[in-house]
Amino acid sequence: MDTWSPTGWAAVYDTQVEGQQRRSFVPVQRWGRDGEPLVVEHTERHCLVDARTLEGFVGVDVCAQVSGMSPAAPGWSVSIKYPGGDTETRPVAAWVLESDGSALPMVPEHEHDGPVTGLIAAGEDIVDEYRVQCSINIVPPQN
Repeated sequence: MDTWSPTGWAAVYDTQVEGQQRRSFVPVQRWGRDGEPLVVEHTERHCLVDARTLEGFVGVDVCAQVSGMSPAAPGWSVSIKYPGGDTETRPVAAWVLESDGSALPMVPEHEHDGPVTGLIAAGEDIVDEYRVQCSINIVPPQN
């Protein structure tokens, strides 16, 4: 699972996309007074709601827990190698620090040739089926 949250839990949903069953994970942002998992509802209200009220809710599952974030030192990058040999390099802007001590690189999100629209986890914008065939490597600064 490529999901992390401040609680270490994700809500699990099964939905139909173009006639195919898909499983998705949404970070549980916090727990309600009665123990209900709260997630950000992204389609209409953009606010915290009980995860169980959204369509396709299956349950909750453990995911990586964010313990902090740190800016990346200059020079760190991520190299993505696609099937067929094409490669892409993106600079690492920050690191998401997880409670187990690991760090996940955050890179600029690009809209084709347009401006940077934000930061995403390295490889997050690669289609799931295609991601398995890609190689994503962290490259340290070169001296």
